[in-house]
Amino acid sequence: MIRRRPLAFWGSMILTILFAAVLGGGGGQLTVPAASDTLADEDLAETAERLSDQAGNRLSVDPSSVNEMEEKIRRSSPPYGFMLEETEGSVIQVYEAPETALLLSEVQSFYREQNMETAVAESLDLSLWRERVADYGFQYELEQAEGAFPYDQSLHPLFGFMLFFVIYAVAFSLSTIVAQRNDGTWDRLILSPVTKIQLYLGHVTFAFLFGLMQMYMILFLFRFVFQVDFHGGFWFTLAAVIPYVLAVVCLGILLSGLVRSYKMLDAIIPLTAVSMAMLGGAFWPIELVPSGLLQQIGELIPLKHGMDLLIGTTYGGASLESLMLSASILLLMSVLFAGIGFNLIERR
Repeated sequence: MIRRRPLAFWGSMILTILFAAVLGGGGGQLTVPAASDTLADEDLAETAERLSDQAGNRLSVDPSSVNEMEEKIRRSSPPYGFMLEETEGSVIQVYEAPETALLLSEVQSFYREQNMETAVAESLDLSLWRERVADYGFQYELEQAEGAFPYDQSLHPLFGFMLFFVIYAVAFSLSTIVAQRNDGTWDRLILSPVTKIQLYLGHVTFAFLFGLMQMYMILFLFRFVFQVDFHGGFWFTLAAVIPYVLAVVCLGILLSGLVRSYKMLDAIIPLTAVSMAMLGGAFWPIELVPSGLLQQIGELIPLKHGMDLLIGTTYGGASLESLMLSASILLLMSVLFAGIGFNLIERR
């Protein structure tokens, strides 16, 4: 099947790589303008340089005047910027961009450590304190503010488009069921020595391995070739995608049972995939959706729970209980989709 219809496998995988690389910047830096109402130009340049050094390859802070930064923000190039002062900083923006969470996290972390050093310098030798921190480490606990959510500019587009395009790959790999029913091959297979269990298991196993192989190739490519940081959770993502692929396979079975022709399936797969991506948070964080009703509807979408698993195992820092809940929901959806889908196929 992969040799005869290579576009279904390689096409969706290439699209995932292109969209993730373009929208995620391939793991590149965010260039953020910075200005100040109180700092002199030299002090602003020094603060911007130290903030860039602390952020590593995530941010590049570009010092500028207030007017220049406001003009860039108005032109959405980019739609956000830093206001840096002596003891605190803030993010200004024209709309709530997904990168806002990263920007807030970086500027708060920078001033937290800077203010800590200032407080230590009042009573201790600062150089000695820095040596002890270098030797023994320095830890503190963070509390997530209400309405805040984790976001990674490289991983979110990768995860979202990977889960989105695998719906096409898996659903079209199961389209052979509809094609065989239309041309009469399905009836001949039923009359052959092949049992119903073998018949269904063959289609399900192929579609499952088809989708899983594609996702693993994408994940390994971004991890070891593009050097994207998975925050220590790369190997966990390989297990996290398994329940999602199973749910998508069972969804494909349900769609195959609902339609009567191959042309109907060609129309319903894109509609289903795009709707799931929009409501499940593939294109943008679901937390940015202002409607509480749409967020609740998103809980019924397999893609949303797939995103929860991938984000939770990487930069989201989700607990084991939360990850198990998302995996259990996907398994429950798989059972429901498969049960209804096989029933519909049998009736026809």
